[in-house]
Amino acid sequence: MQAVYDLCIVGLEPHSIRLAARGVSASMSVACSDTRPESIERFNRADVGDDARLVDTIEDGLAEQTVRAFVGAARASAFVVSVLPVLHPDGYVDSTPIEDAIDAVVDAAEPGNLIVLDTPTAPGTTRGLLAEKLEAVGLHPGEDVFVATVWVTNGRCFVGGVTPRCTERATELYGTLLDLPVQTATADECELARLARRTHDEINAVFANELAAVSKHLGLDVWSVLSLARSAGSTTLASPSPGPADANARFEPRLFAAVCEHDTALTRATISQGELQPARIAAEVRSAARRFVSPTIACLGLGSGPEGSLAHSPAMRVASLIGRAELGQQLVVDPRLSVSPISGARLVSLTEALKQADIVVVLSDEASFAAAPRELYSRPSVIDTLGVLTQAPS
Repeated sequence: MQAVYDLCIVGLEPHSIRLAARGVSASMSVACSDTRPESIERFNRADVGDDARLVDTIEDGLAEQTVRAFVGAARASAFVVSVLPVLHPDGYVDSTPIEDAIDAVVDAAEPGNLIVLDTPTAPGTTRGLLAEKLEAVGLHPGEDVFVATVWVTNGRCFVGGVTPRCTERATELYGTLLDLPVQTATADECELARLARRTHDEINAVFANELAAVSKHLGLDVWSVLSLARSAGSTTLASPSPGPADANARFEPRLFAAVCEHDTALTRATISQGELQPARIAAEVRSAARRFVSPTIACLGLGSGPEGSLAHSPAMRVASLIGRAELGQQLVVDPRLSVSPISGARLVSLTEALKQADIVVVLSDEASFAAAPRELYSRPSVIDTLGVLTQAPS
């Protein structure tokens, strides 16, 4: 008979890999499931990022055979579904991968199991889709199995169960995995709150970019305007940027807008405006390039989020648009990358880029960009999309 694990995590994403490591540290046996052979291969050789402690924990778990990755859900006491949806070019959020993962878990589920959705989902997914599929195979949530949704953000854990006992079981699991304050709610409330938080962030970010455009039109420094507005009490005002800092943050506003299309006009307008921001920055670069015959353009930072992911990264979109415009030679700088992801663009060091470039486009708040001697930025034309140089002390 197949081994029974303490925990089966479905979906090898950065967050779920950290959960797996915490499970190993808590002396749990952990199975990690994914449909992507390359992700499984990387995990099983402990290629899980730059965090040395995370790598060491996974390496130890693999050596001790307390963790491994493979295709398909394993028999386990608890399941965490952490598969991400797919964002199509037309902006449609496809939740099919999550639905497929739910089907795999339902097939493996047994009485007594805890099943948690820890991924962006539409309100009602946990109580409806997951719970109903379990009911269809004779497993009653809150009685035979325990079902909840969990959202971990900003040093807090939010848990919403289908029943109070489901909430209690999920809280116990995440209390073992994460040493974080826990707030409980219903599953639907937790799912909607997750979408609301990200949607509000996106609305705030789009307004910040609009303020930057108005300030530029008036010949004003947007950072000075922001400082004044924040001093006056607008403490939640975001700063201008190429787009969401978290590469996965583009899912939630779209899921929120899809809940009730007639009553989410503000959200849908925000999404539309947000999609234009990379093109606006690329247009600013094209305008600056007209001053040169064949400029060298350096793009600083391509990834988004703590892991520097290129998927859905607005910085990557800006750099790609600049590359396709064929304005001159393109350089890219990103300490997380070993090769350039943009055809025809060379990956170089920050110092080399600042010495060679005619135009520098700052697309990420990577600490080394602000820490570089300010005189290195004095020669090229600089487009600082995040205010990295403006806000950092010189």
